[in-house]
Amino acid sequence: MSTWKFKSIIEEDKEFKIDGINIWNHYWHCADRKIEVIGPLSGNPYLFNHYEIRTPEKTISFVVGEFSEGRIGLYLPEEIAINSQ
Repeated sequence: MSTWKFKSIIEEDKEFKIDGINIWNHYWHCADRKIEVIGPLSGNPYLFNHYEIRTPEKTISFVVGEFSEGRIGLYLPEEIAINSQ
């Protein structure tokens, strides 16, 4: 089971890349799982959806959800979040 680490507040349709792939250019497959994450500012728990982007070369997993007022938080598995800094 992955530990999820906050990566960024993202804006819809504004380029955001994970492992070189712009997430807005691909279909997000919902993994039908809710993941509990901790808000980066409030420290409150949230239940966000787990998604995957599948390309011929790789599969990218991430967790996304809305905190409030349209702010969208994106989380990555801890090992990927650390390597992408």
